[in-house]
Amino acid sequence: MNVVFDNIIYTLQRNGGISVVWNELLRRARADKDLVCTELDYVEKMTPRPLERYRLPAYQAEVPAIFHSSYFRVLPQEGVCNVTTVHDLTYHFYRRGLAKAVHLWEEERALRHSEAVICVSENTKRDLLRFYPWVKEDNIHVVYNGVSDDFYPLPSAQKKGFLLFVGNSTAGYKRYDVAQRVAQITGLELVTAANVTREELNTLYNEALCLLYPSDYEGFGLPVVEAQKAGCPVIAQRASSIPEIIGSEGLMVNHDTPERMAAEMADIVRQLQSRPTDRLIAAGIENAKRFSWDRAYRQVKTIYQNLI
Repeated sequence: MNVVFDNIIYTLQRNGGISVVWNELLRRARADKDLVCTELDYVEKMTPRPLERYRLPAYQAEVPAIFHSSYFRVLPQEGVCNVTTVHDLTYHFYRRGLAKAVHLWEEERALRHSEAVICVSENTKRDLLRFYPWVKEDNIHVVYNGVSDDFYPLPSAQKKGFLLFVGNSTAGYKRYDVAQRVAQITGLELVTAANVTREELNTLYNEALCLLYPSDYEGFGLPVVEAQKAGCPVIAQRASSIPEIIGSEGLMVNHDTPERMAAEMADIVRQLQSRPTDRLIAAGIENAKRFSWDRAYRQVKTIYQNLI
């Protein structure tokens, strides 16, 4: 089975959530003897044209083939089936102006020319159908992200009592302001992690009192399950995909004013300080077992096979 992987995402980001998902897919596809893999690599092997990310690839595939882009591109060639992954609909909710218009044009072009659309959660699927009701629901496949084995409890780790925030603190919808308010109310240190290695992040998860995840919107929410797998309690906002991902025993606060959200999170933080957390940690570790990159890859491979 011929599969062409379009690695255009690496010209836009190297460490973001989409890159993490793409890395896991590629690693397994490269080792899969059932696949003949071709990678369009614009970082190390190919010279990108001006505005390459917005253009159709200059590539002729050996058909029949699957073309799977890491970021909203398609290969309009007879005998090629296009696959598009939708991680979230953030641009619809939180962006404005030219950046939004260009992204939505790119997104819609990919959806109109794809035989299969992968969504990383049921919430993302619902959002997709809200904004693109003409997409055939039978063509949409929900494939949950996995969680890396790089995240696990460290036997020698000691809880240091700080609050952890993982993500882009400048993106308004991530609600870093709420995390700051929680730190002010509780008097605890707030550690912010963005560009750190997985090893460093796993250590932070192990040492933190808890992960604060007050985000208004997530397509999936990788830090939630990463933290859980590492044995770190998570306090998140009950919004978008989080109730679907965090598990039945997850600690969530309702959407409200920043002040009320912070106050409610601070109350839960105090409870974590004063009560045993062994049961909560064990429930988080168990919940994280629902998410596997190997399982995700098998589901994506099945989508490829059905298209061919």
